[in-house]
Order: sequence, then C-alpha cells, then structure tokens
Amino acid sequence: MNVKESRGEILDQLNRLLTRNHDAEKGYQEAAENVKDTELKSLFMAQSRQRGEFAIELDREIRSLGGDPDSGTSFAADMHRAWINVKTAFSSNDDKATVEECKRGDQESLEDYNSVLQETDLVASTRELLLRQKQSIESAHASMARLALVV
Repeated sequence: MNVKESRGEILDQLNRLLTRNHDAEKGYQEAAENVKDTELKSLFMAQSRQRGEFAIELDREIRSLGGDPDSGTSFAADMHRAWINVKTAFSSNDDKATVEECKRGDQESLEDYNSVLQETDLVASTRELLLRQKQSIESAHASMARLALVV
C-alpha cells in the first residue's frame, strides 16, 4: 500500500469513528428524552456531550491530516434510534430498555475503535486520541452494564 492509499484508509477509518460519535451523541440525547429517572437523564446527557466532544476532536484530527470530515449520522443509526423510540414506547420498563440499547451502542462503538486501532497504521498522536476516547467509552459501557442490572 502506498502512502496516499494509507492516508486515505486512515481518513476513512477516522470518518467512520466520527460518524459513530455523531450517532452516539444523538442516541444518548434521545435516550435522555426517553427515560423517566432524572439521574439517568443526567447521565445520558453527559454521555451525549462527551460524544459530541469526541466528534469535535476527531473532526480536528481529520482536518490536521488533510482530510474532509463527514458530517451527520449514519442511516443505520437513524433507523436504530427510530427503533429505540418504538421499543421504549411499548416496553413495560422504558428505562431498562433504553439502558440496554445504550449499552449495545457502546459495544458497537468499542468494536469500531478496536478495529481501527488494530488494523490501521496511525501516527502516535492519533493513536493516543483514539485510545483515550476508547477508554471513556469502555467506562460508559461498564456503567450501562451495571445500570442494566438495577434499573
């Protein structure tokens, strides 16, 4: 693979993570709107803000590498959020269903981060950024797993 192809692959992978973070930001925002528990609302809004910050960082990183950041969310995520709304509307325990969906979304994000970190030749600063973000997502995923047991 030549340098141009490598750079293009890296930018594609970073844009995939950027879109995933836009998806998570919107997903957590909708989760906050769907739950009744005020502590869950606060937690979900904090996660939404954090994913928005991750998206800004990734946008900056893509630009610094000479790329054009994607904007918006993925079609699959738009459909997933619509599904969350339907599922929670008919679920007997809205908050639990919403926590479960957030946990699942975080798991998908972690899989994407792991894939990019393992399969892409990243410069040190980009790798450090992704590792830091991944660690925060792992923490959120663990919180959702714990919450799913008690909600």
